Amino acid sequence: MPTRRPPRNSDEAALRRAALKVGWQIAGAIAVVVVLLLGAAAVYLWAKSQPEEVLAHLERSEPQVLLDTVDVLGILVVGGVAGIVLGGVVGMLSARRAVRPLGEALALQRRFVQDASHELRTPLAVLDTRIQLAQKRLGAESEAAPVLAELRADSASLAAVIEDLLGGIAGQGPDTPEVPTDLAALALEVVADFGVLAADRGISLEHEPPAGPVRVPVASAPLRRVIVALLDNALKYTPEGGRVTVAVRTAPGSGRSTTAVLTVADTGPGIEGPSPEQVFERFAGSGSAGLAARRSYGIGLALVREIAVRNGGSVRIAETGAGGTTMEVSLPAAAHKLG
Repeated sequence: MPTRRPPRNSDEAALRRAALKVGWQIAGAIAVVVVLLLGAAAVYLWAKSQPEEVLAHLERSEPQVLLDTVDVLGILVVGGVAGIVLGGVVGMLSARRAVRPLGEALALQRRFVQDASHELRTPLAVLDTRIQLAQKRLGAESEAAPVLAELRADSASLAAVIEDLLGGIAGQGPDTPEVPTDLAALALEVVADFGVLAADRGISLEHEPPAGPVRVPVASAPLRRVIVALLDNALKYTPEGGRVTVAVRTAPGSGRSTTAVLTVADTGPGIEGPSPEQVFERFAGSGSAGLAARRSYGIGLALVREIAVRNGGSVRIAETGAGGTTMEVSLPAAAHKLG
């Protein structure tokens, strides 16, 4: 006997209860209309089934109401229309009541992100100021100058990510900047940032640059989040001695347009268990045995898909198997007039 799958969390259970409540309310409203219609039809049939003597007696009684087939059909039509209208009104009111907790939860989520972002801005500003003071005191010729410059760049990147999170939680559209972003140059920067982490894990991190700039009409902050998420996923599941390769290229798009393509390839065990579509769902995981069973994708790849789709692009698993996995992100390239 099949067992009912339990809800994964309290939110899912609350949504199920709300949906069930709405369903019962709509069913109740329709049931009332159906009972009234059946009652009218039953009265009509009862009257038609009476002997002629009873009908003659009823005709002599005062007052009297005579219904023919046309009248009953008219009543049924009017009752049916009233039932539809009543069901729609009840459904709208019930749905509004049911989704009210969802709206409150979304508002709470927005407030949390806004409060957290506001609280993080001040420490980041203080950190940036202290790095600048250290740079001035030590001078540009000191051995610590390159490290301080990297720290300041990291602080600026983190601040940009926070601003991007604020924009995302507000439900804004595409992340279109005033000036297009060079995807190839940004990928090179992120690869350089991950170089220390890759070396610490004994993994070779390579970058295959294109012949020239590959500009896309997307802000650098969300693009950086895409590259970071893909690189983090690749490094996480690449064994020691393996290799991760980041490449950027252009490809023909629809019509005369051009598509910018970012690929991140690893030499890990490949993806087993979830389908290619499920990999980009939040907290997708593999249920298979072996090394690949330890894969759990969290929200990183889900964010990659959200950012790509939000900006008119897509993400897919270009290749996966025992030799490794290649993730591919496609985005519309910037028009030449923007470059």
